[in-house]
Amino acid sequence: IIESISAEASYDLIQKNEDNPDFTIIDVRTPDEYAEGHIENSVLINVNDDNFEAKIGELDRNGKYLIYCRSGVRSGRAVDIMRELGFQEVYELESGIIGWLQAGFLTAE
Repeated sequence: IIESISAEASYDLIQKNEDNPDFTIIDVRTPDEYAEGHIENSVLINVNDDNFEAKIGELDRNGKYLIYCRSGVRSGRAVDIMRELGFQEVYELESGIIGWLQAGFLTAE
């Protein structure tokens, strides 16, 4: 399963997996962007870092992931890399943090 989903579907996914230790929310933006506001409980793995592929490669390929960036461009690149590395279940927040906020969902700082 590798698919792009709406902010509402992403929120539902997060709610359904809040107690799932194999579920990870990954923010692929820069540290500065992350500091300005991010989805609660997300981890930062900057897709523009030279070692992004190595960091992503350390993760469990059988886990469940929600990936997002600012608008959907960088997360698409991250998802492509994860697909190439053999990840099985990856969801991409299609509109990024912009769509998340437009849908009325909150961020943590």
